[in-house]
Amino acid sequence: MSSIRKIGKNIFSLFTGQLISSFLAVILSIYIARTLGQTIFGSYSFVITFVALFSVFFDLGYETLLIKEVAKDKLNANKYLNNIIIIRVVLAIIIFSAIFLIINALNFSNTIKNMIYIFGIAQIITSLSNLFRVTFRAFERMHYEAIISIITSILKCSLGLIVIFFGYGLIALALVFLYIAIVDFIINLIICEKKIVKTTLQFDRLFFRHTIKNALALGTVTIFALIYVRIDTVMLELMKGDAVVGWYNAAYNLILGFNPVPVLFMNTLLPLMAYTYVKSNNSLRNIYEKSFKFLLIFGLPITVGIFLLSDKFIILFYGQNFLNSIGALKILSFDILLKFLYLCLWFVLISADQQYKLAICAGGGAILNITLNLFLIPQFSLYGAAIATIITETYILLMYLYLAHRNNLKIPLKKIFLKPVIACSVMGLFIYYFSGMNLYLLISFSIFIYFGIFFLLKGFSKEELSLLKQIFKNKKSF
Repeated sequence: MSSIRKIGKNIFSLFTGQLISSFLAVILSIYIARTLGQTIFGSYSFVITFVALFSVFFDLGYETLLIKEVAKDKLNANKYLNNIIIIRVVLAIIIFSAIFLIINALNFSNTIKNMIYIFGIAQIITSLSNLFRVTFRAFERMHYEAIISIITSILKCSLGLIVIFFGYGLIALALVFLYIAIVDFIINLIICEKKIVKTTLQFDRLFFRHTIKNALALGTVTIFALIYVRIDTVMLELMKGDAVVGWYNAAYNLILGFNPVPVLFMNTLLPLMAYTYVKSNNSLRNIYEKSFKFLLIFGLPITVGIFLLSDKFIILFYGQNFLNSIGALKILSFDILLKFLYLCLWFVLISADQQYKLAICAGGGAILNITLNLFLIPQFSLYGAAIATIITETYILLMYLYLAHRNNLKIPLKKIFLKPVIACSVMGLFIYYFSGMNLYLLISFSIFIYFGIFFLLKGFSKEELSLLKQIFKNKKSF
């Protein structure tokens, strides 16, 4: 199979799995919010965010390092996977102990504490499952990850809906997440053992000393990134309470549902980019330009559509009790485009071994976000948190563009932006003047108008159209 067709198969596999998983996750989140109300939903969102802030320390950059190094030489798979499993288990014990000490030092209710314990254990198990998932990616066998993701997501959503419907509460819901994490781990382990590489649980001190420097640089970027993405929920909880957290996360969860798109797209290309950088910087620049353009083409209309239709989406999904979420969703809609673009740059710069400079930029973003939240949340509540997020991510995008330029990875931004912006402007005017139309018809016509104008403007070159045909020609093999 050609490399382009293999990329097409992997993109289709990951996107199919993630599309279904994200859809089911949003369905469950919306049902929790509508059934239990903004205050209890705020508590649930706080617990998820609190655990997520600690979960990043499970990785310390080893997942990305595993993909990069195994993609370069498949013989590294056994050494990297088995050593990293041991490292992750040790980190999990340390981090869970830290969670235990922190939540007992703070004045949380018993329900919140128990939920954090359960979600914390589930996250530890998930972090081990993720090692098998990234091994599938390193071997470019993403269809395994997609199939497992679909199965476990259906189970999680179904059991979660049943638990909430029969009124068993948040503790029972947390136990559902723990059960699914265990099932997910077992399935990933079995497939990895039978199809990819055996797990032998070895620990090599020389391996740890050799890899820790690069891994920590990658991990630091991830830690800082999670801080400026998630710390707003924790700060809102401490400053404004559960109800405001519920309103904010009702909006943010709709936005976060799009986050996997650039991550999965670029993860599919990461093995190729890591290999390409060693051979040719020009080839890496070409992949970067095409990836940036594709993500802009799809991210821009989603951003504009959500901005203009925020009120309709909030009322449709959450109902009248969440009208305070509308303004936050309008602001946070820009998060979609910003993430599509700066995550593209993040993967490209990782491929170019710029993880240390990325860590510095991400650290600056974390400090900026915390500072902005301290000033904006007391005055503007959830809208201040949303503004802080957008300012921070704009800073991150500009810094990453600067780093790419410094590393001879400059691309023609004006040319790339021009036609999508024109097409999106026409689409935006249509939405604005026909906003009273049935929502489903409005979305359908808007998509048709955007891509119709884009193709009339010859937004895709012949080379890009040929590339797209090759990528999706083999999708049926999934």
